Amino acid sequence: MTIEQLALAVISFLISIIGYFLKNLFEKIEKHDKTINEHTTSIKVVENEHNTLNNRIDDLFSAIKELAQEIKSLSKELNKKKDL
Repeated sequence: MTIEQLALAVISFLISIIGYFLKNLFEKIEKHDKTINEHTTSIKVVENEHNTLNNRIDDLFSAIKELAQEIKSLSKELNKKKDL
């Protein structure tokens, strides 16, 4: 075995090792990318549900205000009838 063949074998071995670690690195990156996409989707769902709940709460508050005004007006009418 000549020095050139030995150097070629060592370089090939080093390239194989680097390739192995690069493959593992890219697999981890791909796994993280999938996880990020899943979390992004989950966050969008939570934001959508939050907005929907906020809208419903706003509707409830406006309905409560309307009911309070209606109760006040009915109370005034009842007091007027009691006074007669």
